[in-house]
Formats: sequence, C-alpha cells, structure tokens
Amino acid sequence: MSLANFFNEIASKWQKEWENNKLFEANPDPTKEKKFITVAFPYTNSPLHIGHGRTYITADIYARYLRMKGYNVLFPFAFQFTGTPILSISEAIQRKDEDIISTFVNIYQIPQEEIEKFSDPNYLAEYFKNDMKNTARRLGLSIDWRREFTTVDSIFERFIQWQYKRLMDLGYIKREDSPVPYCPRDEFPVGMHDTKGDIEPEISDVDAIYFPSNNLFFVAATPRPETIFGAIAILINPEADYIIAIDKLNRKIVISKQAFEKLKFQLEIKKEDEKKGKEFIGLIAKNPITLKDMKVLPSKYVDPKMGTGVVMAVPSHEPMHYLALTELKEEFELIPVIKTDELGELPGVEAVGLAQTKNPAELKDYIDTIYRLEYHKGVMRDDLVDLVPDFMKEFVKDKIANKPVKDARDRTRELLDKLNSRETIYEITNGPVYCRCGAEIVVKVIKGQWFIDYSNPLWKASALKSLDKIHFIPADARKEMEKVIFNLHHRPFTRSRGLGVRLPWDEKEIIDSLSDSTIYTAFYTIIHKLKYPAALLNDNFWDYILLGRGNPEELSKTLGIPKDQLEEIRNEFLYWYPVDSRHSGRDLIQNHLPYYIYHHIAIFGDMLLPKQIVTNGFIRVGGKKMSKSFGNIYPLNRAINEYGVDTVRIALTSTSSISDDIEFNANIAKSIIEQLKRIHDFISRILEVDGVNEKRDADLWLLSIFKKYVEEVDKAYENLDLRSVYITVYYTLYETMRDYIELTNGKVNKDTIRKTVSLWLKLMAPITPHLAEELWHKFNNSFIVTEKFPSPDEIECDEKSLLKVEYLRNIIDDVRTLSNELGKEAEKVIIYVNDDEKLKDLLKKAIIAIKGRKSLRDFILENNVDEKIAKKVYELANILPPLMKDLIVQNDIDEEEVIVQNIQFLLSKLDVSEIVVYTSTDEKVPNIMGKKELALPYKPGIAIL
Repeated sequence: MSLANFFNEIASKWQKEWENNKLFEANPDPTKEKKFITVAFPYTNSPLHIGHGRTYITADIYARYLRMKGYNVLFPFAFQFTGTPILSISEAIQRKDEDIISTFVNIYQIPQEEIEKFSDPNYLAEYFKNDMKNTARRLGLSIDWRREFTTVDSIFERFIQWQYKRLMDLGYIKREDSPVPYCPRDEFPVGMHDTKGDIEPEISDVDAIYFPSNNLFFVAATPRPETIFGAIAILINPEADYIIAIDKLNRKIVISKQAFEKLKFQLEIKKEDEKKGKEFIGLIAKNPITLKDMKVLPSKYVDPKMGTGVVMAVPSHEPMHYLALTELKEEFELIPVIKTDELGELPGVEAVGLAQTKNPAELKDYIDTIYRLEYHKGVMRDDLVDLVPDFMKEFVKDKIANKPVKDARDRTRELLDKLNSRETIYEITNGPVYCRCGAEIVVKVIKGQWFIDYSNPLWKASALKSLDKIHFIPADARKEMEKVIFNLHHRPFTRSRGLGVRLPWDEKEIIDSLSDSTIYTAFYTIIHKLKYPAALLNDNFWDYILLGRGNPEELSKTLGIPKDQLEEIRNEFLYWYPVDSRHSGRDLIQNHLPYYIYHHIAIFGDMLLPKQIVTNGFIRVGGKKMSKSFGNIYPLNRAINEYGVDTVRIALTSTSSISDDIEFNANIAKSIIEQLKRIHDFISRILEVDGVNEKRDADLWLLSIFKKYVEEVDKAYENLDLRSVYITVYYTLYETMRDYIELTNGKVNKDTIRKTVSLWLKLMAPITPHLAEELWHKFNNSFIVTEKFPSPDEIECDEKSLLKVEYLRNIIDDVRTLSNELGKEAEKVIIYVNDDEKLKDLLKKAIIAIKGRKSLRDFILENNVDEKIAKKVYELANILPPLMKDLIVQNDIDEEEVIVQNIQFLLSKLDVSEIVVYTSTDEKVPNIMGKKELALPYKPGIAIL
C-alpha cells in the first residue's frame, strides 16, 4: 500500500467517526466563550485547487486549535453561485471551447458525459458545489454542514435584498451615467471576478482632440492636452485600417478600426467608410488652437490599438514624435511649450540625442521622465500667447501662459471645449484584460448604471477608522487595506445577466458576486433555523433578527412565526456574531475585504466588525502562481490522492510564514509524508514498550522540555505562525523523543512516555488531526479533537535535569559544527570542562546584565574584573541558547559528572569510538590543539581527532 493510501484510509475512518458523532455541529452555549471562524467561499465553476486549500486548511487549523483551547467554535461553509464565472464556463461548453473542455478532462479528470451537461449553468454550479463539499470533507475541514447555503437560495436572496434596501436608505446607492469596464460579448459591466486571471480592470480618462481637415476630423488621443500649442503634424499608421465615422454632431471623424470597436461603446458614432491609413497621407489638418496647418504623415510608431490610432505630433516635447518626423526627412517646426529648470528648451530633441537609440522601449524611461518633470515642475511658456489668434489671446494670457502645467491642463481642456474640439474618452490602463468568455474588456459609458458609493467621505472615514478595531495577520495587511480603502471610488455593482440576487427595485439587474458577499457571514449564524417560506421573511423580519428593531410579539402575529422561534433566531445571531477570524487569500485585500468592512459599518455600525482578518500568500507550482495559462493548476483531490490528506494539510499551510507564497512540489510533499510515517511508526512502537517505574534525569528533562515546547507551540498557533508549529511538532519533538530513548538506553518510563506522547499528539491535532486521532486511539477511547489543548501548567518541570540534558545536547551541536568547519568526521572527542566557581558566578552576572541591556563596559565596571576575562564571559552569555541562559542563572551542575554519566548517549549521538573528559583548571592535563585554555563554564573546549 502506498503511503498516500495508508494515510487516506486513516483519514477516511476518522472523518466518518467525527461526522457520525456530530463533533463539529456548534450550538450556542452561554457557559462557553464562542469563536466564529469564516473563510471566503468558493466560486462553483470548477473543482477546488491547492490555492483554495491553503486558505481553507489554515482556517480549519485555527478553528481546531481554538476548539481545543475550550472555545465553542463555529466554522461554517457556503458556495458562491453568483455572477459570470459559472455562466462563462457554461457558455464555453456550449461553444465546445477546446481549452475549457481539455482542462476539465485532463486536469480535473471529469467524465466527458458530465461535461456535456455543463451547458446548463445550474447543473454545472450544483455539480461543482457537491464536488467541493466532498473535497472539503476529504480535507478534514471541521465544518458545521447544517449551515451551508448557496448565493442563489431564495432565503439568501431576501437577506441580500434587505441589505441593499438599507444601503439605499442610507444614501450609499446612486445611479448615474458613468464609464465602466464592459464585456462587449456578454454585454454587462465586469469586475475582477468576471475576468480571466481575476484582474481588476482599471480605467483612466484621456483627451481626444479634433483636428479639422476639409470635411474630415482627425481625432487624436493624448494624455497631455496642454502640449497642443506645439502640435505641428498628424501621424497615422499607413498600414493600419481606419474608419470614417459620423459622430453626434454629424462630423466625419477618422480613427483606427480598433479604436472604433472600443469607442462605439462610449461615443455616439456610426461607421460610414473604411480605408487604409496611407490613403489619408498628405492631407492637411488644422490645429484647432493655433490654426496652423498640419500635414497628415505616416509613422510605423503609431499603434492603431492605442488611443485612437491617431497622434498629434509634438516633437519639441515628445521624443518618439521627434524620432518619427526626422525619419520622414520632412522639414518641421519645433515649438517649445513648457519650461522647467531640469530640462532643456526642447526636451524631445535632447532625449533622442542622449539616448542614441531608435528603439521605443529604450526611449521609454526618457519619455516617462519628461512627462513626470513637466507635469510636476513645469510652467507654460509666456510666448504661447503669440501662437493663437486674437480672439483667444486674452484667455491664453490669463489662464494658461506662465501657469503651472497642473493648472494649465484643465484650462487647455476648457479652451478646447469652447471650440467644440475635445471629448473625454476612456482606456483600460492595465489592458488588455479579457472577460472569462474570451472577449477583450472595453470601457462603456452606461446610462443609469447602479453604483455603491465607496467614495462617500463619511463612509470612507468610518471604514478607515474601523481598522483600529481589527487585528490583522500578517500585520502589514492593514497598510494595504488602508491604501485600498482610501483610493476606493464608487463602483458599479449590478449586471444585466448571470446568476444571483435580483436588485429589489430593478429586477432586470443582478447584484454582482463581490457585492452579495459582504455581510453574508451573518447569514451563517441563522440559516439552519430558517425553515420558513422565503416570501414570509420580509424586511421587518431581518430588521428584528439582525438589528433588534421592532417588537417580536407584533412580528410574530404578522408573519405567523411563533415569538419564541423569532427570539431563538435573534439570540443565535447575537451569540455568534461578530466574526472572530475572517480568512482569505491576500488578493482579496483589493476588493472583497474592504467591501466587507464598508458594509459592516453601514449595516451594523462598528460594534460587529470582524475581530481579526487573516490573509495568506499564494501557492506556487513550478515557481509560478497557479494559472491555466501556465498549465500548472493542481486540483486538491489529486494532491490528496498522491500525498495523503495530512501531508497536504502541512504542505499547503506550514512550510512558509503566512504572508509568504508556498511552493508545492513532489520533493517537499514526499519529505513530509515520509516524516509523518516515521512519527506514526515511532509512536506506535514506543507505546508498546514495557517501561520502568523509576523517574530519572532523562524523564524529568523530557517533561521539562515538553513544558517549554507546549508554551512555544501554543503561542505560535495563536499567532498563526504555522511554520514554527510545523518545525517544532514534526521535527524538534521527534528528535527530542529519540534523544530520550537514547538517554535511557531504551528503558523508558511508561508514565513519561504516555504523558509526553499525549502532549505531542494534542500539539499536532490541529494540523494533522487524522494522524493524531489514529495514534491517540492506541491508548485512549475519547476523540483527541475534543481534548483540551495542553497547558504548560499541567506539566512538571525540573530545571536542573533540564539544564543537564540541554548542556549535553549543546555539546553535541558544538562537536557537529566543529566537524563541519574542519571538514572531517570525528573518531575521538576531547572535552575540556571549566569548573571555576568564580567564572560560573561571573557568567550568571553576565547573563543578568545582558537581560538588563547593560553594555560590556558597564558589566566590567560593576564587577571589577579583568577586561579580557570579562569580555570572554560576556560574549559567551550572548551566544548561549536562550533556554540555557535562563537555567544557568538559577541552577548549578557538575559538568564533568553530567558528561561521564551520559557518556554512552554522547558516544551514540556523535558516532565516535572514544570521548575523553578533562578539567581545564587541572595544570597536569595536556592542552590538545589549544582547546584547554578555551574552556569556559557551560562552554567546554572541544578537540576532535
């Protein structure tokens, strides 16, 4: 049997036992303090992959730890059906999309006959919901499954509609015409979770300036309208396709074909004709401000996909424009527009000369520098007034000339607007971004789009202030959250198609997936008790249950729900809420988590904010973040089948700190599963050993060191420092137990073994509960997952015994370090111990001095000792292991006696044939390799031969 099957059979056995005994069903208990743990629920458009696993297992580990700490823990789960991810997959199946079908068949191993049914989005969502639930069970997640729901359940719809009516009443919902990221194929606004790669489309505005040319208008896009005073030509790509379109003012405008396909969603334009760019070459246009003639010239540097595919050439301030015009060998005028102290009069010309290149990519840094300096430090030139006709001179003189570029930009727009020569157009600045359906996202100005007003200053201020009440893990996530909240604008939150909750006052619209997943964690607390028709649960019901508004007697009469049931539901919510720890991937800091906070502030105020937010890093496969484009999607079920569930639980959560990405690969997983098997076999064997009754130094040491490790692991679990837990519990404690076996020559004390194995299994139970449960039942009948987490107070400690063995282990480490440094294996070890009582006393004083943050100079002056000796002792006090420092201050041992009594242990651990111990203060003993004079108390001089 493979190791994976071995561990998975164990897991399956105990999962059934836990479920049969309803161990994770959580009910209010006024005698116990509660903890409510939630994770961001998954989209049911494909099976769970190992990236999901990291977040869900981390939350489960924390829930299991808190349960063992004595808390009444609720850990629920639900499924996100809302939005376009499901619909996009379903439509891709209908189109027989080869990539999607191949992924399902080859990566997720889904039968072909099932895939054919996925053309029904409801079937697809339900299929993956059930698949995810089975996977969550295989992971051993300690879920209260009575509380599961989907976001298209009718009762959930009533709950979300109630929330949005409240937001509308509070003034946080508005409707206006506005640019939004838009899928031209599916015909609805999109957000991050609607796009391939979960990219949030970012919109920026650009100025489109109209340059008349007889009966045509060339429309040039520019981020720097103020430079139009220096525009002396129109550049187009001669090989690109251009559209002549009629705009709302009946003008014939010229833009690239790609621009037309984008701008038809923003401007009122209609195609009239299509021509190659070269057909426009040689036409004469006019600068609408200077009225100068401008030739229409060809340029290979014009990208028809960028802007409008038409460029106003300003060679004095734009290196690429200067380069394009010089290559045409045309005569052209250079008109300086902006002056700065840092740049010359003609920075566009100078940059090309300095760069000595015609490569646009190599010129980019120069261009960015010019743009930045001219915007932030530039001033418009005085002589611009001379460039414009008389009727504009006063405006230019008063509002543009000699003004900072920051101000002049808006005034230039104002002037162009007066001349009816400008439009604002919008671009996806981080494009191209693609919808899940495959279409490239464009910007559309939607009439009457519904928005959530996250830019509301009072709401924003409350959200920022509320962060003081929330504990963040990792701590730096708070700064990220502050930045995102500060920069949030109003956001479109409805779609015209897809699955989800209908907007209560506009049923043609669906509330999107990021907007219905804001306060839904409150729904977990009561869903298992809502056994009523959805239509019955009106706004008054939710007002009472979630806000405590209204009279339960009157509500009971109105709804026909018994008063005691209403009060029971209300009390269930009050008992569990707020969330004690909210878990998600760190990518959700950009949207879900800020919205989560905003909506809690709006609906509940700041009293029911989550107490803690935990965001973990990603999982990487082959050094890359998982992505279909990289071909490195790793389904969770596959990982469990290959490596066993407890291996997966460790590999996805505990090999790096919570903020770092974790690399998942075969070598790491193999090393983990092999170590788990070693632990399984080791504990199984030692539990069967007939022990002795005598308690020796080794027994007292083992219990004492366990006391220390219990304290460390408890703190690490509390801070979700799972890497430290992993190293201590699965490696350090394993080696510690093996040292104990060697210290006792296999003659273990049965009570000591049972006590320490019990502690060990309890420490591993939150991370590897199945292994812990299996081993626990070798000598117990209870469930370990319901046992109390160990407390240091329940473990006896003998500091002297602890110091003795830690001293021996320190010698072992020193010998191994020396062996590595010398590059030779030791056959014989010489150990010099220093028994000078005065030096021992001085070492204690040095340790106390360092703890008191005293300097070496202060230490020397206080103790009136030789500077050379004091320095050696002070340095030793600095490098001794922390545990030994604490023990040395309160205890004394005879070092030579400890070594002699445990010589067999040292011989075995160091794998040497002989160990010789000398007292360094004895003048008669030889000084081998000069090590005798190096010996200090608790730091022997060591020579290896």
